[in-house]
Amino acid sequence: MIPAVDNLAPDRFIFWVPPAGAAVLAGADRQPVALPEFPLPLHNSVDNGGVPTDETIGQGVYDYLRQFPECPGNTVYAELLRDAYPHFVSDLASHAVLLDAKDVEPAFVARKLTCLKILCLLEPHNLGLLRQLCRGYFELALEFSELANCRRHLLDAMRFGQNLLAIEADDPLALSLLAEIDFLLGDTPAAAGKWRRLVARICDPLVRERITARIAACSCDECPETALVDELEVVAEAMRLHASGDDALAAELLGRIEEVGQLTTTLPSADFFWLLGVCRQGAGDIGGALRALHQALQLESDHAGARVALDSL
Repeated sequence: MIPAVDNLAPDRFIFWVPPAGAAVLAGADRQPVALPEFPLPLHNSVDNGGVPTDETIGQGVYDYLRQFPECPGNTVYAELLRDAYPHFVSDLASHAVLLDAKDVEPAFVARKLTCLKILCLLEPHNLGLLRQLCRGYFELALEFSELANCRRHLLDAMRFGQNLLAIEADDPLALSLLAEIDFLLGDTPAAAGKWRRLVARICDPLVRERITARIAACSCDECPETALVDELEVVAEAMRLHASGDDALAAELLGRIEEVGQLTTTLPSADFFWLLGVCRQGAGDIGGALRALHQALQLESDHAGARVALDSL
């Protein structure tokens, strides 16, 4: 039975099921590659009255998979690209290398990670890919402009980290990042357990001291009352309110986080105090705005946004 597959972009794609025995011709020697009897995405601009061309099949699968790397059938699509359209797989690797070679915006980092996700479908036990994906999604989660998606990015990082530990049970990178993720999600016992496993493998006394301090922070007396990821999402909501012109409510939300001090102590951020400053300015609290903007510059002396906001005051 041919599986049913939900179309994640019906405005752009249609699905076509190849008939039994259908194949495309691949490579310079035009060798036939069998098509799976599985719904394949095609651009809906393609005339589906007959059999689509080899080129339109490959382009549709490639574009759909890049937009939806977690889609049903993603491994089937990736394997088809590998076997029949290897130039698309090379294109994915080239994009990942190019974006890794320069300092880029979070949107481009997300694009690179999508490329790596697809490559990982073809090599699910590739330790290098798993490490890049775990670290990449963790770092993306903490980008200020990505805080609205921080929980989703952290869960992606966790998944790849767990896949890494399933292969290398004591991989230091996976243990370190998964402990940080557990801590951010509020699971301090799990975080402490991973840090204990990690510290047993560390020889550097300074690193051991830092990890031991993190373990101590997970004690019952010092456990955060709320998960840090919840507070990061509040910051994202404050950014949305600021963008919509409601600086008063945004400043109120950020002020509560500053008063509690949990987030600003654990993850000190010049961006946080810049946002607090401009929201207070918009709400008419000039003194509070000045204090927040100076705190931003104490954390990052060349923070452009904070300097511009101070000049305007």
